[in-house]
Amino acid sequence: MTDLHKPQPSYAPVVMAAGLTCLLWGVVTSWVISAIGLVLTGVSATLWIGNFGVGGAASHARATSAQPRAAAAKGVSQAAASPWLHRCAVLLAATTLVLVVLGAGVTSQAGRSWEATHLVVGATVATLTVIVAMMLRNRTGWFLVGAVLLQAALGNRAPAVAAFHAFLAQMFFAATVAAALITSRAWKREPEIIPDMAKPSLRTFSVVTVGLVVTQIALGAAVRHKVMGAGLHITGALVVALAIVVLGVLVTNQCPTHRTLRPIAIAMMVIAGTQVFLGFGAFIIRMMADENTLTVRIATMSHVTTGALTLASTVVLALELRRNLRGAASQ
Repeated sequence: MTDLHKPQPSYAPVVMAAGLTCLLWGVVTSWVISAIGLVLTGVSATLWIGNFGVGGAASHARATSAQPRAAAAKGVSQAAASPWLHRCAVLLAATTLVLVVLGAGVTSQAGRSWEATHLVVGATVATLTVIVAMMLRNRTGWFLVGAVLLQAALGNRAPAVAAFHAFLAQMFFAATVAAALITSRAWKREPEIIPDMAKPSLRTFSVVTVGLVVTQIALGAAVRHKVMGAGLHITGALVVALAIVVLGVLVTNQCPTHRTLRPIAIAMMVIAGTQVFLGFGAFIIRMMADENTLTVRIATMSHVTTGALTLASTVVLALELRRNLRGAASQ
């Protein structure tokens, strides 16, 4: 039995509270205050995640120093066999996120230059997807190719189809993040197995949370493309935020020293919290300013970006929970 890692006292929660306050205050005063709040939130999140993740990793390293190194060596050799696959997958995920942001700009009528750039980046994403699929040589790769082709067919259509195009773009981004994860060196190493003591299990709850986030993203795409009103989307934001907080707290409490699960859970909660505040900020700005103004465009694109990151973080946590947790009965 190893000692539980206890994080050192930190000012990160206080700094984050100040940053979120400035972020909201700036919505009704000045974008400069919001920018300051965003910086404070980012700095505090980095400190907070580092406090839990690095300390937990050090504690775990001390606890497992006597374990055989054969499994780790095997994992490293397997990962080294295809380092370019992981690099291409990471590049694909990053380029897809850029494409999602550009798509939000096109929806906000940012101009023809945005549309042209969106097409160029879209072609880059398609090329990278084919490369990754050829390197994977399995159903996952060809599924990604099919999704890209479907995306291309759905562009510049009626509002309902355009909303599905935006929704599918965020699903595709989450899939590319998952591909980057499962091709990484860390994924090929032996997992840190711990019992799943929660009821319902954390693995089940994480899948439910991913489903809620997917539903919320679909509603958001419908609102942006004027297929429906914002009422249901706003209500859904509160439900999704609650589910993410509960999942994150359960993971951090049950896995206090896990060097993978705890940092991901904290990152997920920080991203989701930022997403909620940006969403309400974007809604308020839309009521106060013209729809085609720069402020509204920035708020919308920021909201869409953090929405994509929220989905990706919940998917990553669900995959890691499935990999690292086992039912109590099987222990």
